[in-house]
Amino acid sequence: MKIPSFAPAHQPPLSDLKSAEAWLARAPLADPRQACHELTMLLESFEDAAPSDGPMLEILERLREPVVVAQAEHSKKFFGRPLPLKEFELTAFDQVYDLWSSLGRAYRRLLRNAVEDRSPDLVGKEALLAQRALDCAAELMLVHYRCRREIDGDVWRDLHQLYHTAEAGGYVMRTVAAGRKSKSVSSCAEVYVRALLMHLSHPYGLGARELSWTRRWASMWAYKVDLSLAPEKDQGYAVDLTGNTAPTWQDTASANPDMRFLDVHNLRRSVKSRIKKLDEGQDPQTLGLGKDCMQPEAGRLLSALLRSWIESPAARQFTRRLVPGRTELTCGFESIHVAISGKVFRTASRHWDYSRRDAEQIHIYGTSGPATDTGGTQTGFVSETWETLDESANGFRLRRKGAGERVSHLQLIALKPQGARSFILCEIRWLMVGIDRSLMLGAQALPGLANAIAVRSASMPRPEPYMQAFLIPGTSAVPGALILPSGWYQRGRELEMRVEDHPQRVKLTGLIQRGYDYDRVSFSSSG
Repeated sequence: MKIPSFAPAHQPPLSDLKSAEAWLARAPLADPRQACHELTMLLESFEDAAPSDGPMLEILERLREPVVVAQAEHSKKFFGRPLPLKEFELTAFDQVYDLWSSLGRAYRRLLRNAVEDRSPDLVGKEALLAQRALDCAAELMLVHYRCRREIDGDVWRDLHQLYHTAEAGGYVMRTVAAGRKSKSVSSCAEVYVRALLMHLSHPYGLGARELSWTRRWASMWAYKVDLSLAPEKDQGYAVDLTGNTAPTWQDTASANPDMRFLDVHNLRRSVKSRIKKLDEGQDPQTLGLGKDCMQPEAGRLLSALLRSWIESPAARQFTRRLVPGRTELTCGFESIHVAISGKVFRTASRHWDYSRRDAEQIHIYGTSGPATDTGGTQTGFVSETWETLDESANGFRLRRKGAGERVSHLQLIALKPQGARSFILCEIRWLMVGIDRSLMLGAQALPGLANAIAVRSASMPRPEPYMQAFLIPGTSAVPGALILPSGWYQRGRELEMRVEDHPQRVKLTGLIQRGYDYDRVSFSSSG
């Protein structure tokens, strides 16, 4: 869509850099929500009345820093939250979306004035304007990843068109200051590649910390990726500059003149070198990965990015098949325990969980009588029915339209596919809200057939109530594991494990996997 030029039919709200400084001095920007609102309203007002191109660019450059700060703070309301978002979280996303969109439109209008109208105020500023417009588009994509929202094709089209414009103008590799007072520099190509690398990193399967690290590394190494008309070998990731889709794996035979292939030769060398040095025990900070990076998490993420950025898409170990059916899903330790065991876990109840009828039953008969489900079902747990998009031997892709339970990345769930006899213990590996607002997830079955058990601390002076847990029996090739609620794991801690009313004392020996609400741990018998 062609964006019209600024139309100064009315008195502009700001006329020059001095008036922008005065506006910032009195604007209520301390609260992130209010700051996003005020900055968006100001930027949108320029679409009706704006100063001439030169002062307008100075104003945008001055506003860019508070825009970055405001959106970063406001994004905390939805970054990494369970889905679907609550109303206030969704409102925060919309406000940050509007802010980046309005800033991007302002820079694109100036770029159009510079390229098409040959504005004398913008001579020699084309690279700066294109880089800033590309940065807004890339940051708008990052906002989507932060709340696991699918990116609309219009955003991809804007990104590709801006790069195409810079390439056609001959300034795609020209570096400009990354910020008004920044000493670092960046080019249109680097910002564009950063956006492509972020998508290729499978962002909907990354946690909040992993996504932040990936964004930093993609910015740091973007200059190492070249965009060419032909792939390094016969195949590679490519983008269509006239399209509206993300990069896909292509071969030379399917290429057209508008396609650009990612040459990742130099990137491969940098990532492999850092993985090797991390394996040798070097500190991530000394390798330039960031002072908040730690092992082994940094090494694992780099290895995953090496596969995502460099290597061809791996063939699945188990073939996925279309399954036009339904899958029953339940989440939460209590519900999952009932779903897998087939009975309510009564010893998990606390004294204040008993109803008046329960108290009367205990007083008269010494027991609370048959267990009933607090969710109103006869099965003792509440489940939802999801649409099965496809499945394999150990993975599922599901979709839910409409309201339902909130779920999180790496959360423990139990699934019962259509026709299955029992529930399967799984972990949510990725989450995404689609364009149609449906919620999609990818789940992977945990290794082994889980049994519902009970555990409690074995080191307390007085016995504590048992809590729900799961036992994955070992095999000749793989040792057994325990699935415990988050916070229960401590290396060397001794637990009393009850399996079908048979108590056993065990010692926790290691952390295998940490999820959103659970820990998978190794253990040994302690007599």
